[in-house]
Parts: sequence; structure tokens; C-alpha cells
Amino acid sequence: MSSPVVHFEIAGKDVQKLIDFYSTVFEWKIFPLNDELYIADPASSQGIEGHLFETTEEMGFINLVIIYVQVYDIWGCLEQAESLGGKILIQPQEIPGNASHYALFRDPSGNSIGLLQRRLS
Repeated sequence: MSSPVVHFEIAGKDVQKLIDFYSTVFEWKIFPLNDELYIADPASSQGIEGHLFETTEEMGFINLVIIYVQVYDIWGCLEQAESLGGKILIQPQEIPGNASHYALFRDPSGNSIGLLQRRLS
């Protein structure tokens, strides 16, 4: 069964520069979700929404790009990723106000990959 990319996050030290850059280069519509998070809407039926946010010193990194992949068995996927050299960063967590759960792992090359499961069985 296919596991499509369904969401992305892009972060950096200056979120306004990111907003200006991506809204100009790709003509994305970007608007605030709250004080810290912005929604990037590609305004296309073929694109996916993502989030932009500003990094802080407490986060321990300057910039970040994460893709989120929809899976049907979040625990099985994490187990398989770990068995192939991945490292679990965030165990499955419920998304508040949503029937979805997410998790995060690092692949053997150090890339952070998010998982999204729409409903838990």
C-alpha cells in the first residue's frame, strides 16, 4: 500500500524571510495559524499544505525541513525504521482536536521524517 507525503514543515531563524521567499518563488499563500506557526498553502489541488515556523536557540538547530508521510500502521512503520538503522525521536502522539496521530524518526543519514496516521485502530 502506498504511503504518500501529506504535510511538510520548514523552519529557520527568520520566519519572515521564509514567508517572503516561499510566497514569491512558489506563489504560496501563507497566513498565520497562531503566534508561532504559519500555514503554507500551495493553492493547488495537486499540492499539500505545510507549516513554516521560526527556530529558537532552545530547539538546538538553526533550520529544519521535515516531510510527513501518511501510514496505516504508525507503530509498525517505526519498528521497521528502527530495525533498518533509524532512531525514534517522538513516539506516536495524538494531535489535539483531531483523530490523527503523528510520530517522528531520524533516518540513517540524519534526516527527520514525520509519520501521520489518520485513525488509530
